[in-house]
Amino acid sequence: MSTAVEATEGNTLRRLLSVVSSPAALIILLLIPLMLLELVGIAAEGRKRYGTFAGAIMLMAASLALVWNVIGGSVMYLARNPVRELVNKSPLSRGATFVLFATLLALLEEAMTTTLTNLAPVFGNTQGFITASRNYLEVVVWHSVIIIAPMFGVWAWLLARFRFRPGWVFLLFGFNGVLAELLIGGPALLMAPFWIFVYGLMIFLPAYSFPTNPETPAPRWYHYPAAIGACLLASAAVALPVNLLAPHLPHFGTTLTFPGP
Repeated sequence: MSTAVEATEGNTLRRLLSVVSSPAALIILLLIPLMLLELVGIAAEGRKRYGTFAGAIMLMAASLALVWNVIGGSVMYLARNPVRELVNKSPLSRGATFVLFATLLALLEEAMTTTLTNLAPVFGNTQGFITASRNYLEVVVWHSVIIIAPMFGVWAWLLARFRFRPGWVFLLFGFNGVLAELLIGGPALLMAPFWIFVYGLMIFLPAYSFPTNPETPAPRWYHYPAAIGACLLASAAVALPVNLLAPHLPHFGTTLTFPGP
């Protein structure tokens, strides 16, 4: 009996060590409690301010963190191997499959945020919002996914040439999300763990499912900041014309007005 217990404990320890042996995995493990603390803090503060504009936004953000970051992230992690097997059966090229899969996840995340915006009265204030519009198509076509999708194209190109670990793709894309939120005037730095998970979960499963070639070289140190910079440039190339074509949307934090229908 004791031998079986010791063997089980030994296997558990080995699995734990194999996870934390990756710097990216260790960073993610350290970010999880911070993100959960932010979730609880935002929810508590939103509850105290229930009925106000700020309170409604806080409760929406806490709901997104619970549904997308915690529940969604747990499901993605637990289902990662079956999903990879399914994705590898795609008749499309690995790059096209990657971009399509990541875009579908981004669309799913925006479906959640747009739903939360439309539930503003439930959160205590009809003027509260966390998307640029209550219209889902307007949000994804003129505000969010259209600007995020070019970054997926960059990562499809990078993964075909360098053997990035999925954990690093998660973190680097999460850092891109923090920078994007900072550029549009949101509380990005204060809520960095929250945003890293929101954005990172859009790309983790596609990166985990990306077929790799043993001969593909590992990235050098400069490829990591270069990946962040390339994603920002690709996003900006689309964001500038989108902002000109749809100026009525609150693209930046200085235009915090209630989104139209």
